[in-house]
Amino acid sequence: MRMKNRSVARTAAVVIATAVLCGIVPMIGVALRNSTVATIRETNILQALTVLPEGLRDCSTVLAYLFSTVGCVAIVSALAVVDSRITGSGRVVIRDVIVSVAPILYVTGVKWLVERPRPITSVGSGLLPGDPSFPSGHTAAAVIVSVMMILIVRNFARSRFPDGEDDERANRRRVFLRRAIIGAVALVVAVACSRLLLGLHYPTDVIISATICPLISYAVWCVWNACESAEEW
Repeated sequence: MRMKNRSVARTAAVVIATAVLCGIVPMIGVALRNSTVATIRETNILQALTVLPEGLRDCSTVLAYLFSTVGCVAIVSALAVVDSRITGSGRVVIRDVIVSVAPILYVTGVKWLVERPRPITSVGSGLLPGDPSFPSGHTAAAVIVSVMMILIVRNFARSRFPDGEDDERANRRRVFLRRAIIGAVALVVAVACSRLLLGLHYPTDVIISATICPLISYAVWCVWNACESAEEW
């Protein structure tokens, strides 16, 4: 019972903290949209990045297509198939997909609520999406794919090294998960930087997206686990 109470308290704390941050983000977006100083400073950063090698922009273009809406749907669908092969459980796959994609609804809503214009460095780009700039949808897509990858690796590690009294199994599971998290963070950073290199987003667009999206997924994960624990009790 004590463990159950701690789990409920932790879940409540995560959900409340995430909800508060989700309420603050639109206000940050409006403030940035209306701030000439912030716009100038962030634009200067984007213009400074134009001196970087052309090869980096070519890689960024590839990432722009991979983490577009269509690309993200295709990647998550493929990962869901892999997840199904590993777990053999439709319920687990549905949980993992819901946890992963949950942030996109919030990001889309904030985009049209804030309606921050794209930076001037995006003018004339053939990669320019038709939606507002804040927060970054491509960065959110990278978070979605990264969270799905982490959950798949977690499921794989748990199936390969089941729970038991052997501490070595637990250590190996942690190693797998740690490497997955490092790879996921690297992916999100790469996509976020690619949006800046292409001049399609302000730095704050990608920073906010890379921060709030994992928190939303984690909050959904905690709620799902709390509901499952309640059913068991």
